[in-house]
Amino acid sequence: MFDAKALLDQVIGTAEKYAGKENIDKLRETAANNPTLTKVGAIGAAGVLLSTGAGRNILKLGALAGIGGLAYKTYQDWQANQGKPVEAPEAAREAVKELAPPPAGTPFDHATDGQDRALAFLTAMIAAAKADGEIDKDEQQRIFSKVSELVQDREARAFLMDEMMAPLDIDRIVALAKSPEQAVELYTASAMAIEIDTPAEREYLNVLADRLGLEKGLTGMLETAVADERRSA
Repeated sequence: MFDAKALLDQVIGTAEKYAGKENIDKLRETAANNPTLTKVGAIGAAGVLLSTGAGRNILKLGALAGIGGLAYKTYQDWQANQGKPVEAPEAAREAVKELAPPPAGTPFDHATDGQDRALAFLTAMIAAAKADGEIDKDEQQRIFSKVSELVQDREARAFLMDEMMAPLDIDRIVALAKSPEQAVELYTASAMAIEIDTPAEREYLNVLADRLGLEKGLTGMLETAVADERRSA
C-alpha cells in the first residue's frame, strides 16, 4: 500500500508550487477560452486536485497535521463562540495565526490512524474538485499524463486516477466521517480543494455540510479559516 500521508503532502505541495507560479490562473484562463476544456472540475483535477494551494502553516506542519490542526482549532473556537456569530470570522482567523498539530488524545489526533485519515482527506478533496464537471475520455488522458508526470509511485497513481474517474458520490464521502470531529476535518479538506467560486461548488459544500450534520456557523468559520490560511502562503 502506498503512503497516503506522503501523497497528501505531495498533492498539496505540488498545488502550492503551481499556485506560487500563478499557473492556476493560466489554467483557468485556458479553460475559459478553449471549448475542449470547459469543465472546471477536470481542470482542477488536471492541476493535481488542489488548484487553490495551501498556506505556509500547513506546508510547514505537513498536510495531515495541518488540515487536522486547522479543523481542530476552528472547531474549538466555534464551540467557544456559540451564540456570538459576530465574532466567528475573527475566531476563524485566530485559528490560522495559532495553527498547530491537533493535541494528542483528542478525536482530531492522527497518531493511530494517519493512513486512513490521509486517504479520507484525499478522497474528499478529489470529490470536491469534481463538483462542477464530468471528465470525458480526452480529459482523462490529459489528467493521466499529468498525474504520471508528478506522481512516481504506481499504486498512488492508480488511486488518484481511480478516484478522479469515479462518479461523484457524496454518500461515500459522508460515510468516511466516523465521528463529528472527522466530519469537521472532511469539510475542511473539501473546502481546501476548491475556490468555492462557482454555483456548483457552493451547492456541493452546502449539501456536504447538511449531510455531515454541520451547522452553518461552523462551516462559515471553517471556510474563513481555509481562506485565511491560503492567503498566508
